[in-house]
Amino acid sequence: MDILMVKLGALGDVVNTFPLAVLLKRHLGARIHWLVQPLSHPLVSRHASVDNAILFDRKSWPETLPGVIGTLRGMRFDIALDLQRTAKSALFTYLSPARRRIGFDRARCKEMTWVLPFERIPAADPGGHMVRQYLEFARYLGVEEDGVTWDIPAGDPPGCALPERYVVLNIGATKPANRWKASSFAALAGLVKDRFGLPCVLTGGPEDRSMAAVAASGTRGEVVDLVGRTTIMELVSVLAGARAVVSCDTGPMHLAVALGKEVVALFGPADPGRTGPYRGHVVMKDLPCSPCNRRDCSDPRCMDAILPEDVAAELERVLG
Repeated sequence: MDILMVKLGALGDVVNTFPLAVLLKRHLGARIHWLVQPLSHPLVSRHASVDNAILFDRKSWPETLPGVIGTLRGMRFDIALDLQRTAKSALFTYLSPARRRIGFDRARCKEMTWVLPFERIPAADPGGHMVRQYLEFARYLGVEEDGVTWDIPAGDPPGCALPERYVVLNIGATKPANRWKASSFAALAGLVKDRFGLPCVLTGGPEDRSMAAVAASGTRGEVVDLVGRTTIMELVSVLAGARAVVSCDTGPMHLAVALGKEVVALFGPADPGRTGPYRGHVVMKDLPCSPCNRRDCSDPRCMDAILPEDVAAELERVLG
């Protein structure tokens, strides 16, 4: 059986879909083909449950789109799963020569993709955790869940030496409203050093470098700044070696969960029941406006209300 999984999106979305791939491989013996974008391609291409990672580079889509469509149409799939619910993912699913095309129910579809003639999984709570929502596709295909496992592939060594024991502070977030202040991360790094005797390693994307510089300048040398300096597979190794990981709502938070790390997640605008750590600890203030699920906010009081001492107290429970 050949199954095409169309999950192009962000790192966290891809990580949360791995348990589905593991179940389909384990119980159906399926050959898994996964259409994915460049950021997550290294993780997908190395995953033990994925037989074929098909790359689609959205940034150069006029050049790459015809080739990807040609690749899909030159293959044969028994099933194609639209796991992203957008017009783009639905187009790829629709154009694939699959005998069965399956998508989310109408209420959970985006961009009117419900109009396409796909099989639809039964309606369920749209506020449920996304790991659980993706696993509904396995149940629809007759596969009973026997545990949630991610099987993240081994990472690559980072380009610099790391402390023997450390806490990762993953700064930044894709949505600006989800970000915590650089000064708060700096203060937290000092508390981690003072209370636990552990240095902190800063991680994040290239777009977070200016924030990292502010955070690092506010410490007394308690941090190793790797922000924007790791590949995705080097980040796997950095997270895997941490005693604990502190992160806002962003992809590396989900990756740390998948690696079995102790995760302390900082939440404000987003709903932790849906996009929070599948296993972990959430620090969130009870405010009337939260969660609002906004991408931008001129007054991010929900994130500003989280104090470094609040996070350090949660780390105390985690680190013992």
